[in-house]
Amino acid sequence: MRTKISICTIIFSTIFFSTKLSAQVKTPCGTYDANKAIEMIDPEGYRLEREKLEQETIEFAQRKSSAATYTIPVVFHILHLYGTENISDAQIFDAMEVINRDFNKQNADTANTIAAFAGIAANVGIEFKLAKLDPQGNCTNGIDRIYSAYTNVGDDNSKLNQWPRNKYLNIWVVKDISSGAAGYSQYPSNFGAAADGIMILHTYVGSIGTGSPSRSRALTHEIGHWLNLAHPWGNSNTPGVASNCNIDDGVTDTPNTIGWTSCNLNGTSCGSLDNVQNFMEYSYCSTMFTNGQKTRMLAALNSSTASRNNLSTAANLTATGVNSNTVCAPDADFYTLTPTVCVNSSVNFVDNSSLGAATSWNWSFPGGSPATSTDQSPVVTYATSGTYSVSLTVSNANGSNSVTKNSYVTVESTTADITTPTFFEGFENLTLGAANGWSTTNLGGGSAWATTTATAYTGSKSVRLNNISNTPGFIDELITPSIDLTQFTSPRLYYKVAYANLTATDNITNTFQILSSVDCGKTWGVRRTYTETALETVNPQNSSFTPTSQSQWREDNINLSSFAIYSNIIFKFKFVAGEGNNLYLDDINLNNTTSLTEMESLENNFRVYPNPSDQDAVVYFSTESNATIVVKVFDLLGKEVYNNNMGTLAAGNHNLILNKETLSGSGLYFVRLSVNDTQLTKKFILK
Repeated sequence: MRTKISICTIIFSTIFFSTKLSAQVKTPCGTYDANKAIEMIDPEGYRLEREKLEQETIEFAQRKSSAATYTIPVVFHILHLYGTENISDAQIFDAMEVINRDFNKQNADTANTIAAFAGIAANVGIEFKLAKLDPQGNCTNGIDRIYSAYTNVGDDNSKLNQWPRNKYLNIWVVKDISSGAAGYSQYPSNFGAAADGIMILHTYVGSIGTGSPSRSRALTHEIGHWLNLAHPWGNSNTPGVASNCNIDDGVTDTPNTIGWTSCNLNGTSCGSLDNVQNFMEYSYCSTMFTNGQKTRMLAALNSSTASRNNLSTAANLTATGVNSNTVCAPDADFYTLTPTVCVNSSVNFVDNSSLGAATSWNWSFPGGSPATSTDQSPVVTYATSGTYSVSLTVSNANGSNSVTKNSYVTVESTTADITTPTFFEGFENLTLGAANGWSTTNLGGGSAWATTTATAYTGSKSVRLNNISNTPGFIDELITPSIDLTQFTSPRLYYKVAYANLTATDNITNTFQILSSVDCGKTWGVRRTYTETALETVNPQNSSFTPTSQSQWREDNINLSSFAIYSNIIFKFKFVAGEGNNLYLDDINLNNTTSLTEMESLENNFRVYPNPSDQDAVVYFSTESNATIVVKVFDLLGKEVYNNNMGTLAAGNHNLILNKETLSGSGLYFVRLSVNDTQLTKKFILK
C-alpha cells in the first residue's frame, strides 16, 4: 500500500549572446545571460534605461560622496527537498559575515592584496542585515524555507515568494542551476522586476556547512553585479579572450583585462598590471573592490532604477525591522528521510523548525511507539501496516506553533503483494494509486506517470510520462507492488520502453534509473542507469513523441538472480526531467532465465589490477561482439585526468596499460569503461 568607454554602448552591444549554457559544466557566474534575457523584453527601452543609469553614475561620481554606511535588508529563500541544499541557519549567518567583511574591508586576506592595488582597495561602506519583519510585518529571521522541486531547476521560474525588491535584497539558494552557473544576478533594471535578486547554489553560500572558504566569495561577486558592477573584462562570461581588452567595465581604476580564471598576480594581459584579486574576477583569490567600483555601487543605491534608493531609507529599515532586537516564536516543521518503512522498522524524525529557536518539542505519533515524545529528534516504530499522521508543537519564550502532516508515514507489511512465480503488468486494467500496490510520486507538480490509450506495445494501454511539457529538475517515479522473488529460480525483470530526445535544443539531460528496495522502500539501490542516448528508441524529434509501431519500442531486462533470496522486493522507475521528449513503459514482467547478458559478462570481466598499485596498472575487459570502446579516468573531485578513445575493437579479451605518470599523483581514482552506450566504473587506488 503506497500512496571608460560608455558601458551602455560597449557592454550591451558588442558581446555575442548565447541563449543557454550546458548544464553539464558549472561556470562561476551566469549574470550576463540572465541580463541579456531581460534586455530582450524591450531592447530599446532597456538600452535607454541603462544609459540613464550610466549618466546618473557619472553625475554621482562628480559629487562628493557621503561617508555614511548604507544598510540593506536581506532575505534568503532556501528552496529544498529536505536534502543538503536545506542549509542551516548557521551557514547563512556565516555567509552574512563574509559579505559584510568584504564590503567593509574587514576581510583578513586584504593583507594579501598586492602593493600595486592596495592603495585603491575600498571600504565600500555597505552593511547587510537579515530582515526581522516580513512584507506583512510578521516576525522573521530573514530566512524563508520553501519545500519545492524547483531547487533542482534554479532559473527565474524558481524565484518563489519574492519579497518586494524596493525593501529587500532577495537571495534564492538552490541545489542546482539549470544554466550550469554557480550563481547569477540582475543588474538594476525596471524590466524583469519579478526576477530581481540573486540565484546561487547552496555550495557557494558561506564558508561552513555545504559551503567552503574557496567558494564563499561567490555571493560577494553576485551582489557586486546586483549593484551594477560588470566583470573587470566587461559584461560577458568569456574571460581569457584577447578581444576583452577592447571592452570596459565602466570603472576608471580597474585596468582593462582579458579576465582571469587563475591567480596570476603578475598578469599583464592588456599592457598593464591586471587587478586579478578583484572580487568581480574568476581568479578565486579575490580580496578587494576598488574605489571606482565603490562609487559605482553607491550610485546604484542612490538611483530610483529598480528602487535601489529605497532600501537604506530610515522608513524601510523600520519596516523591515533590521535594527530591532525582535526574536520570533518558532515556526514548526519536521521531516524524515524514510517516510516508507516495513512493519517494526524505525523512523527517525528530524526537527526542521525555523524562525525563532525552539526550546521545547511535543510530538504525537498515533499508532507509533512511543506515541508521544519531547525529544528534538525522536525515533519511532510502527507495529501495524498502514498510513499514519504525525504532529509537532514547538515553543520558546516568545510563543509556540504546531504542524500536522496527515498520512505522512507509510508502513508496509513484510508479506509481499505478489507471492506467486508470475508477474506481468500491461496496464490494460490498472488504475495507478488504487489498492493494487502500484503508486507514483510527482515532486514538483506538472506531468506525472499516467496510463494512456495513445499507444501501447501490446494491447491498448501503456504508461507515459509527458516529459515534453515537464520542467527540468522535476522528479517522477513509478513504483511497483512488492514481489516475493523466492518464487523465482533465476528472476529477470523485463520491460518495454519507448523514448525520444529533442532535436538540437536538448542541452539539459534527463536521468532515468531503475531501482529496487528490499526494506519496503526505506532504502533503494540502483539496478540500471541510462544515459540519454542509451535510452533512445527513435531519432530525436521536436514534436510530442508517441510511438506509432512496435519497432519504435525496445525490450530491456535486468538480471536479478542475486536477489532471489528476498521475499519482499519493490522496483521503482525514476525519471529526473531534463529537456527530452516523452517516455513510455509497457509489459513490465518477471520471468525465469539462466543465461547471462552481455552486460553481466562485461561486469564479470572488467578489472583494474594491481589495485592498489604504486606502479602502472592494467585495465582488462572482454567483449562478446565488436564494440566502440572509451576508457576514462576521473580523480576524486570528478575531474577527468585520462581519456582514451580506443575506437571499435573486435570481440575478445583486451588489455590497456594505465601509466601512473598520466595521473595526478597518489589517491583514489575512478576508471570508467564505455562499451557502446554501456558504462561501467571501477575504483582504483594509486599509492
